[in-house]
Amino acid sequence: MTLAAPMESNSNGGALARAFAALIRPRNLALIACVLIAGWLVFVPLAALFYTAFTEDTGFGPGPASLSNFVQAYSSWHIVRLFGNSLIFAAGTAVLTLLMGGFVAFVVERTDAPLGPLFHSLALLSFAIPGLLTAMAWIFVLSPNIGWVNALMKNWFGLSEGPFSIYSMGGMIWALASHYFPLAYLALGPALRVLDVRLEEAALVSGARYWQVMPKITLPLLRPAILSTMLLLFMLGMSSYEVPRLIGRPARIDVFTTEIQAATQNAPPEFGISSALGMTLLLICVVAVIFYRRATRNAEAFATITGKGYMPTRIKLRKWRWPVAIGVLFMFLLALGLPLLTLVWQSFFRNLAQPFIGSGSPATWENYEFILRYPIFLDAVKTSVSLAAMAATIVVALTFVMAWIALRAAPKSGWLLDSIAFTPIAMPHVIVGAAILFAYLMLPIPVYNTIWILLIAYVTLYLPYGMRFTSGGLTQIHKELEEVAEVSGARMRQIFFRILLPLLAPVLLAAWIYIFVLAVRELGASVFLVGPGTHVLGTISLTMWEEGGSYGAVSALGVIQIIPLIMIVAGLRWLELRVQRRSEAAAAKAQAAGQ
Repeated sequence: MTLAAPMESNSNGGALARAFAALIRPRNLALIACVLIAGWLVFVPLAALFYTAFTEDTGFGPGPASLSNFVQAYSSWHIVRLFGNSLIFAAGTAVLTLLMGGFVAFVVERTDAPLGPLFHSLALLSFAIPGLLTAMAWIFVLSPNIGWVNALMKNWFGLSEGPFSIYSMGGMIWALASHYFPLAYLALGPALRVLDVRLEEAALVSGARYWQVMPKITLPLLRPAILSTMLLLFMLGMSSYEVPRLIGRPARIDVFTTEIQAATQNAPPEFGISSALGMTLLLICVVAVIFYRRATRNAEAFATITGKGYMPTRIKLRKWRWPVAIGVLFMFLLALGLPLLTLVWQSFFRNLAQPFIGSGSPATWENYEFILRYPIFLDAVKTSVSLAAMAATIVVALTFVMAWIALRAAPKSGWLLDSIAFTPIAMPHVIVGAAILFAYLMLPIPVYNTIWILLIAYVTLYLPYGMRFTSGGLTQIHKELEEVAEVSGARMRQIFFRILLPLLAPVLLAAWIYIFVLAVRELGASVFLVGPGTHVLGTISLTMWEEGGSYGAVSALGVIQIIPLIMIVAGLRWLELRVQRRSEAAAAKAQAAGQ
């Protein structure tokens, strides 16, 4: 009896030691570290947003707990107009963008219309055009006063005023939809590509007409893809800042993003009111995500690729092949080519020069010389490129480890990492920028007015994109490769650097390039966080535009930004084609070996 207690104590001590040894295993430590890093990036700004919203705004920082910010923000009838404008703008943009992108996806993926690879390349190249520059270009095109299309219409038809006005809700929706419809194509294309048309053929053989098959069979099968694309486009519309800032403000069409930014620019800054408005915008995006998850919770019911055989089939358009292809090409030329043509044309003239109408002054390179000698521009290029490269590197490296932990090392608890990393997708960029500003004004971490606060914002914003790339690539690599290496005596470092990294290199490089391009274009968060010595390309473009500088100089600045980004995205397209050819060659070899 006297020996029982010591034996029991030794047993408990051994159990604790084993539990501690299991806890400090490298995989568990990596999981804990990744959760802490991702949690800090995501939840610290959110906590600051909540804290600032529910405390009194004293002008010198948060005061005691109070609901005064919500009372001031929501007690005016202005909030009703703000809600209405934001919802109409986001919903209208989502619908128009889905229709345009869905049409292109249907033509490229489901029909035998020519020029499909060209349309796919144009869709990718559209990512090189920042939304701010697109909005500027459409003002040059459709402004009632300076729009050259309106000027042409007045000259041709003898009109007293131009028939179009970009300064309207319809103009805002068109400006954003024309910029985002290639994204809708890229989102819907894979779903249409793998849709087995045998279900449609069975309905047609049974006597149904095609106009009956489309709403009853095709669209229900595509419901998850359509809902996810609509969700993405709606959230992009709600969080859009460039179009409302340049087009909505002059038209007195206020939305949440411009109102949030305006509150922080008041004297003194109204951070509490900005946070209260941001809470509503965040809530709308979270509700949209919840709605999507509920609508697609039975996604397996929509699967059309099974083990029973699958063969995608294209619709033969016959004599309509080229007319349909020309129609799609015209859409790209109208939505993307027209703004680019306008920017390039205007960049060679100091004052307003309308294409196809003529200009009193000759074309000149003066605007480009002015921009290239502009000291702030050179600093902004260095800052933007450095930030984008650092953000892309950190996001790809961090999400590579996070995806491996979530899918391989700790699949039962890895969902937590995936959920945390995905959270910023529901946070508009202006909310991330404002929340990080509030957080690091209160925390004793000296990053305010430095490049590092911008880097924190960029890494937070692009975590979801890195996670989707790396998770998708990792799921295509069977776990048995790692198991065989581990049994052969390889250590974790060797497995990572000699097996996983070489196999995932194309995916990781594509993710790096994609995030780099997005970071160079970023404006919504940057407008809150730039300081006297931390200008980025987006903010100096906006400053030059709003300070009433030369139209030619602003256009030249835009062209200088776009050309390198187009070259980078073209490199991404080349990489995609190379990987695709390798995959097709490997599949052909496997099929030949099987025969």
